[in-house]
Amino acid sequence: MSESAPVFAPVRMRRAFEAICDQIRQQVVEGALSAGDRLPSERELSEQFGVSRSGVREALRSLEMAGMVEAVTGINGGFYIKQSHPEGITQAVRDMVALKQVPVSDLTEARILLCGLAIRLACERATEEDFAAIEADIERFAELVKQGRPVRDSGQITEFYRLIGRATHNEVIVMLIDALSEILRGLIAQLQTPHSNVVQVRRKVLRLMRDRDADKAGAALAKHLNALNVLLLEMERKKPAR
Repeated sequence: MSESAPVFAPVRMRRAFEAICDQIRQQVVEGALSAGDRLPSERELSEQFGVSRSGVREALRSLEMAGMVEAVTGINGGFYIKQSHPEGITQAVRDMVALKQVPVSDLTEARILLCGLAIRLACERATEEDFAAIEADIERFAELVKQGRPVRDSGQITEFYRLIGRATHNEVIVMLIDALSEILRGLIAQLQTPHSNVVQVRRKVLRLMRDRDADKAGAALAKHLNALNVLLLEMERKKPAR
């Protein structure tokens, strides 16, 4: 646990679980709780908040769905503050896409803008180790393609973008890139016609980033993502209406 243990105040609200969630989030913001810390037991939380255990359970389920906490089983089981991951963002946007509330073109536009920003920051901040990691990933991807192994439905298709995000040394950008990439990966896996020049595009983008030419690197990746968007839109049009 962190040096300063979290202290919770009793809540008196019709929707008590929301107040519980707010207090736990606030304790994280203030540093009383950190990633990996175990929350008090359900009974202890119930006593501190002055609510029923069912209210505590509802709050913990809500925080778990939001990606703030995770349930661990076993001798050291309980609810723990989770390491930062973009699952909550990813699921929220994925649901909106599935419900046709967000078009694929909006995802592509957001991804192009975000990747363009990431490339610009990476051109300013990336180390040779960052570039070497991107290059190694490209070569692994190229080898999989050469062997004819499926890559569109695996995490390998998105690792390139994650590493560009890492090269910015900005964790928020990494999370946002991860979220958008994961949503689009599910769509890309459904494509009947693969986008065949992925390796060449990635090598070109890396070469331009190493030259610290953010404009040309961003333009090259944007062209690739726009071409991919055309394939995704065509796939959407061919789907039978429900």
